[in-house]
Amino acid sequence: MELTEMETFLAVSRHKSFTDAAWELRLTQPGVSRQIQKIERELETVLVERRRGDLRLTKAGEQFKAYAEEALERHGQFMTSLRAGIGTLSGDLSIIASTTTGEFIVPELVARFTSLHPDVVPEVFITDTAQAIEELADTRWDVGFVGARLPGRGLRYEVTGEDEIVLAVSVSHPFAKRGEIDIAELEGQPFLEREGGSGTLRSVHAALAKYGVTLPPHPVTMGVSSSQAILAGVDRGFGVGWVSALAFVAGWKGRVTPVRLNGLPLRRSLYLVQNRQRALPAVATAFADWVRNERKAKVAPLSRRKRPAQ
Repeated sequence: MELTEMETFLAVSRHKSFTDAAWELRLTQPGVSRQIQKIERELETVLVERRRGDLRLTKAGEQFKAYAEEALERHGQFMTSLRAGIGTLSGDLSIIASTTTGEFIVPELVARFTSLHPDVVPEVFITDTAQAIEELADTRWDVGFVGARLPGRGLRYEVTGEDEIVLAVSVSHPFAKRGEIDIAELEGQPFLEREGGSGTLRSVHAALAKYGVTLPPHPVTMGVSSSQAILAGVDRGFGVGWVSALAFVAGWKGRVTPVRLNGLPLRRSLYLVQNRQRALPAVATAFADWVRNERKAKVAPLSRRKRPAQ
C-alpha cells in the first residue's frame, strides 16, 4: 500500500466527498475512486459507504483512518530524523526525464534543490517516455520524471503536477485567430509528430479515447524528437503539432500559438517515478522527498482555493 493512497483516503474522509478530495489533490474523481477501491481490495473489506449522495466511513474505515494517520505521521518523523542524520548532503544524483518534463520541469527542480545542497552533483538525461521507463526498470537511474504512465515494469508513479496538451500552429495558420477548433477540422492537416515513445503523443490518444473519439486521418510531414523541434517546424510552415502548454516560452510568442479542441480538453498528470525494488542512496531519497513536499506546498487547502465555475 502506497503513502499516496493513504493520503487520498484521508482526503476523502475529511471532505466526505470524492469530488472535493479530487479537487484538493488535483486528481480526477475516477482516479480517487480507483485508489479507494484498490485499498479495499487489498484489505478485503469495505471502507467507504455511499447512500443517497451521503458518504460515510464504515467501522473498518474508521480503523483504517487511524492507521493511515499514524503511518503518515511516523513516515514524516522518520524522514525528518533521516535528513537530520545525513547532515550535509553530498554526492551524485542521477535523473532520467521524458522530453517535456526534462525541458520544462526538472531543470527548475534541480536548480532549487542544489541551491539548498550545493555539494550535490546532478546528472540529468532526457529521452522519450518509453526509454525513460525502460531504463528506470533496469535500475540505471535514481529517479525519473515522465508525462505518461505505462503499464507493468515494477515502478512506483507519484503525481507531481498537471499539464495541458495543445495544438501548436503558426500565427499565419487559419486556426491561429480562432483559439479553438473542432476535432474534425484536423482531417488532412499536415502534422509534425513526436517519436512513438513520446508521452505527449500517448497522452493525446489516451485523452481522446476517454471521449470516445480518435484523430481524423492526416499526413505526417516529419517525425521529430522534441517539443522544441515541433515548434521550430511549425514556425517554418511544415505543419501543426501537439506540444505541452509549458513549451510556449517567450521565444515563440508572436510566431507560434496554441489552439485547443472544442469540448475536448487534453489534460494529463506528470509523474515522479522510482523503481520499487531499488533502495535509493541518501541524496536521491532526500531529493524525492523534497519534490513530494514541494508539490504538497502548492496544493492549498480546499477552503482557500477558488472553485471552478459549474
